[in-house]
Amino acid sequence: TKPFQRDMLLAIVAAAVGFHRERMRLERLVGAQIHCCRMLVNGDFRFRTLDDARYLTLMLSNACPDPQRVAIGLSELLVNAVEHGNLAISYEEKTCFMRQDCWEEEIARRLEDPAWCDRHVSVAFRTFEDEVCLVITDQGDGFDWEKYLDFAPERVFDLHGRGIPMARMLSFDSVDYCGKGNQVVARIKRKT
Repeated sequence: TKPFQRDMLLAIVAAAVGFHRERMRLERLVGAQIHCCRMLVNGDFRFRTLDDARYLTLMLSNACPDPQRVAIGLSELLVNAVEHGNLAISYEEKTCFMRQDCWEEEIARRLEDPAWCDRHVSVAFRTFEDEVCLVITDQGDGFDWEKYLDFAPERVFDLHGRGIPMARMLSFDSVDYCGKGNQVVARIKRKT
């Protein structure tokens, strides 16, 4: 039994060493990705899903000044473009889906539905000497964006509905909706 215990211990140690090496490799890759993101000057992106929105949030926020500040608001704007813009989920419908704990299933269902499956969100990322500008455009019908710009007392206990005011107040120096509301321009000033 001693050779078996020794072999088992060696296998555990080898697995731990392999895990440590892989973790170190991934940490180097993540560090390199952040460095590469900071070199991004201009870019145009298209995506469809909430997972895509999360990945793009990570990359683009790391290309901005103060990435932690930008990430929360950027994520909110990208997710809104998918669920409320492209997939036409109203505020009331989202409330209902969240209460019934079927929000994610409804997103997945609509992403496959022929009425919405070909829609995408476009993001234009531009850097200038004094600011970074993101233009997010969905293929939805737009919405009455003015009533969502600030925190509303009547929605304070809702399960959602704080994304746009959070983006405006915490993440960006300006957030401006255009036309019918299916395009938003978010700006981050560079500190001088």
